[in-house]
Amino acid sequence: MKDEQHGLNRILLEAVQAITADLNLTIVLPRILEELARLVRYDSASIMLLEGDTLSTVERRSVFPLRTEPFRLRVSELSHIYAALSQHKPVYIADTSRDSRWMSRPGNENIRSWIGAPLIANGRILGLLNVSHSEPYCFSDVHVEIIGAFAAFAAIALHNAELSHRLQAELNDRERAEADLQRERALLAQRLAEQTAALRAANQEMARASRMKDEFLAAMSHELRTPLSVIISMTDLLSEEAYGSITEPQRQALDRISQSSRHLLSLISDVLDVARIESGKLHLLAQEVEIDALCRAAIEQANIDARRLHFTYRIEPDLPPLIGDERRLRQVLVNLLSNAIKFTPEGGSFGLEVERDKSHDCLALTVWDTGIGIEENDLQRLFQPFIQLDGRLNRRYEGTGLGLTLVHRLTALHGGSLAIQSRKGAGSRFIVRIPWKAVLENPSIEEAKDPAAPLILLITRLKHAENLLIAALQAAGRRVEVILPETEESPQERPSMVILIGYPPLRNTLRMLNALENNDLLVDAPKIVLTTLDLPGDREKILAAGATEFDLKPLPQQKLQALLNRGCL
Repeated sequence: MKDEQHGLNRILLEAVQAITADLNLTIVLPRILEELARLVRYDSASIMLLEGDTLSTVERRSVFPLRTEPFRLRVSELSHIYAALSQHKPVYIADTSRDSRWMSRPGNENIRSWIGAPLIANGRILGLLNVSHSEPYCFSDVHVEIIGAFAAFAAIALHNAELSHRLQAELNDRERAEADLQRERALLAQRLAEQTAALRAANQEMARASRMKDEFLAAMSHELRTPLSVIISMTDLLSEEAYGSITEPQRQALDRISQSSRHLLSLISDVLDVARIESGKLHLLAQEVEIDALCRAAIEQANIDARRLHFTYRIEPDLPPLIGDERRLRQVLVNLLSNAIKFTPEGGSFGLEVERDKSHDCLALTVWDTGIGIEENDLQRLFQPFIQLDGRLNRRYEGTGLGLTLVHRLTALHGGSLAIQSRKGAGSRFIVRIPWKAVLENPSIEEAKDPAAPLILLITRLKHAENLLIAALQAAGRRVEVILPETEESPQERPSMVILIGYPPLRNTLRMLNALENNDLLVDAPKIVLTTLDLPGDREKILAAGATEFDLKPLPQQKLQALLNRGCL
């Protein structure tokens, strides 16, 4: 008996090793019954798995003909099966003809001895292992014990195979999902590339159309100025009675013609200047400008009526001359002074303050008034060409809406910035900051000789307005690559820093920052925004959009050096 027990234990160990060696359920199921045959001699054996209250045969081995249809039974219908599953131990019926628990049914006529061993793994009932023989009392207590132990290991093998099957199915599902996702991503990338290409083409077409518009405006303005100048000249000659005496009504008519013609010429000149700036065809002259003489000439040209408004002029003494375009700087001041006169009610005050801005190491020209002021929400619209805040045909204040646009563009061309402080009903302050050396006498910029020098990416709409900044960066040992936003170009290498020159409207700067944040090559580079127009709330919005730092132009040498020393550049 002991030898039989020892032999069965050895076979049991080998059988367990065999059934747990594979995780494929289609291999494990028949192998369990094969290894079971090594332990006990049976005529029929089957593995039934439990689902709810129903057992279904998934594998069977028998000396008798096998039924083709799957066999299913309810656990609660058979007391001996219910006992095996509920008591978690094998149930042995030595002689089915004499045991009241056995229920005869089609298909079990040949069974006289039966053992049912529960398949339990991790406390969960997986099913039942059925072992039967056509002879009564065929199995001993040792067989029952061995079959029970074998069923425990068989349950573990089934559990592992089931788990492996589930994991493999999940892995296959995940791989299919990832493949589908990859296809969707590829399709999305393709669509995005197509849309980006279409958008880039549209932007280039818009830029081309904008250049054509500017060139058309410049050409038309030039063509209009020529006959208009003749009209003005001839009107002046008639007024001076060069062709004979005239009556007083005729003189008044000629004065109105002359005034209207000069006003029209001024408007055409503004349109021409804006078009030339936008098309990059307006170039500044490098002149030594005496600040006080510049301001007094602008005040005289503005035709200030001292009887209607109180005017104040204050200038800091001993200001050095600056290098800039005297006529264009005077144009900036005349436009600002004219606006102050236009929008200040009778009896109000306005003035011009001139001083050194130590924080930016530049000249600050401030035109202030106690006029109607501007709503903060309207400030962004104020610098769009041909936009007037009061757009009605019968508006009180006439004009084309180009005055402030010209002020900003000419200031930006000088490498400076324009800041506005205004409140509805409380007047306005326009602060123009101009670097002392606003225009280079020799605008040609040499490339850095060291190809290993850190690269600075400069994004600007007016390339020739950044000569001073480019020269300062190159003097600090940096290479500079300039990109115009409308070209949609991308740098060929990762820059050490990006400098974005901000122009109105603000949404363009925010859109550009967002594009830089989504560019893999530029996302980690520090992004410095230098604005040419400073309006309330712009700093907070630009920093929130991803800018590392924000400052006004011109950027003084000491601030530039501080950025270099901190490693931002």
